[in-house]
Amino acid sequence: MLRPALVFISLLFASSLQAQTKIFKEVGEDISTEMKPITQDNALVGYLAFTQLERANADSFNYRVTIMDENLNDIGKVDFRQEMLDLQAVSFEQNVLCLGYIQSPLKGVQPVKTYKDLRKARDVAGSSHILLQFINLSGQIINTSYKEVNLSTETFATRSYFPTMKLVSYLKYGMQIRNIPNSGFAFFYGDEVKQQLMVFDSRGVPTHELDIPMVADHFILRATATEIYLLAKHNVGAPEGGYKLFVYSAKDLYAENNFDLRDANDNWLKVLSFDNDPATGDAFIAGCIINPRMEKQFLNAFDYANGPYVGLFTLDLGNPHKEMHANCSYWDNNTIPGLSAEGLFLDQSFFVKYASAFRDYNGNTIFAGTALRLEGVAKFRLAEGVFVRQEASGNIALDNTIPCDETKSFGANGILYQLDKKDYYKVIDRDTKTNYMIIDDQDNIYIYNVNGKKVVRTIPHKDGNVKINVYPAKEGHMMVSEYNRKEKFTRFSIEAL
Repeated sequence: MLRPALVFISLLFASSLQAQTKIFKEVGEDISTEMKPITQDNALVGYLAFTQLERANADSFNYRVTIMDENLNDIGKVDFRQEMLDLQAVSFEQNVLCLGYIQSPLKGVQPVKTYKDLRKARDVAGSSHILLQFINLSGQIINTSYKEVNLSTETFATRSYFPTMKLVSYLKYGMQIRNIPNSGFAFFYGDEVKQQLMVFDSRGVPTHELDIPMVADHFILRATATEIYLLAKHNVGAPEGGYKLFVYSAKDLYAENNFDLRDANDNWLKVLSFDNDPATGDAFIAGCIINPRMEKQFLNAFDYANGPYVGLFTLDLGNPHKEMHANCSYWDNNTIPGLSAEGLFLDQSFFVKYASAFRDYNGNTIFAGTALRLEGVAKFRLAEGVFVRQEASGNIALDNTIPCDETKSFGANGILYQLDKKDYYKVIDRDTKTNYMIIDDQDNIYIYNVNGKKVVRTIPHKDGNVKINVYPAKEGHMMVSEYNRKEKFTRFSIEAL
């Protein structure tokens, strides 16, 4: 779920034995701070506060970047002046931060009163820039890199047509930054005209650049010490399929491999997770094997009752010393005890709306989702959180279910993605090799210990005037965000799970 940017000023600091806390007091619209996580090897290692200060002149603002560790302690800051910036991505490697911005006067929603305004805005969109900024932990900008881009634009009317039109601009394929362990950074971006993959060393010097001559719905970038992976999602006859994986050398962007994500039976694969195995560090992809007879039928409860998937898969992408390996488990042949050919867990009488997947330290892939319960004739209900275990042998077993917020009963035509309010976030404690899952539901947030198979904490989203959200934090911890609507402040705290 996308979260709105946080608008704050007046940073206060407090600490306790249990958690580190920062409080952001809302003062005005002109000065704002946005919090971003800092990631390394696909794990959170700190936070960054990007503050837009006062306007310097007609075209530029003063900005401040505050670098914080995983406990929200300030460890460095840098002040600079630049044209209007929109921070998009952050990564970290060898004590250097790589920040990716869109530099354009069209940040946010712009009013458009006349056709002349619209033409002018579109001209500006065609000459915007990407700014990459490399900052060390002492708060020094050690390098910058610019790329001209063409922003896409869309207009919408608030009440009628002109003079109440609004315009939004965006980078068509966005930008993604991933650290390359012990080396530097992989960077991908794409606009209406081009898509490019680049490699920078840890000093911010570009070493290799590659045009990606393809059209796709979206891309996902991952990197290891030796390989860079670009997963492209194409618009094909199977809306949940159409994935193609491109593998490049992290050293020089040499194209090593590319292939469609299909199983041995030529079935498309639906991707739920593209991550790193915590035990090995190798990249993996996990998800559902699409039923070829149901490729376009997966939206409502009736579709799920007829089996839109025939099984689950995990693709271990390996490393230079280990071959790639696919583990595909099928239930459509009635060979898995307790599972019907449509994927119904017979003893529990529910299907699973699969949402996420992760690897544990025992070689298993754990799939998380929501129980779609049968409620009599042509009636359904979205209920528990469900955890399904795919073992290295290929066996599938129900790992556990936990009570969560439930929907009312609905008919066979109920659109599941509109009714299901659950979001799933994983947290790993590497010291104890424990996996946790944060289940963000409509009314409550559930913190689930996967190893111990128990809910360790339930947090309501609302407590009087306070709205509470929870996000993944450093290993074995979570970030709790508490917004006090009456007092106009937000408190962030890092708490142990």
